Amino acid sequence: MKKYEKGEIVDIVLRTLLLVGFIAFAVAAPNAVQIFKYFDPKNTQDRARIKKSVWRLEKSGYIKRKDGKGGLFMLTEKGREKAMRYALAQMKIVEQKKWDKKWRIVMFDVPEKKKQARRAINFSLKKLGLIQYQKSVFITPFQCDKEIDFVGECFGVRDNISIITATEVEKAVALKKVFNI
Repeated sequence: MKKYEKGEIVDIVLRTLLLVGFIAFAVAAPNAVQIFKYFDPKNTQDRARIKKSVWRLEKSGYIKRKDGKGGLFMLTEKGREKAMRYALAQMKIVEQKKWDKKWRIVMFDVPEKKKQARRAINFSLKKLGLIQYQKSVFITPFQCDKEIDFVGECFGVRDNISIITATEVEKAVALKKVFNI
């Protein structure tokens, strides 16, 4: 098994649960542990590290046993939020090799009562590499629909975000320089 940084096993377990929904972890039968296939443990010490991480996640309330017993785990709401934060922190928009000559304009109008979500979206869009065009308007030349959907879902405001695809925008020359296209 490769050397994992502190918290990396927890990150992988949570993101796997976010994608798959549940994961088998048979404590009594080590051969039946589905989670091990994501880590390729070489020895009992590696297996113990994985088991300990899963135990800590359960103890912290991030995962729970499905049906209250056995070796099937699923995310709790607290775990889902943490997994989404991990996934969001690692998300990147893939730059196309050849630009399709289209601009993606992302606009959002988040109500005042969800001010924290608005700030988080603003921060996330900048982190993803979009340029702020106006106060609640961001722009990028790259495909970003899935990433924007995920950001909106993370903060519970997907219905407040719109994506427009345009062939022409003002300040295109300056934007092309910023995006190196």
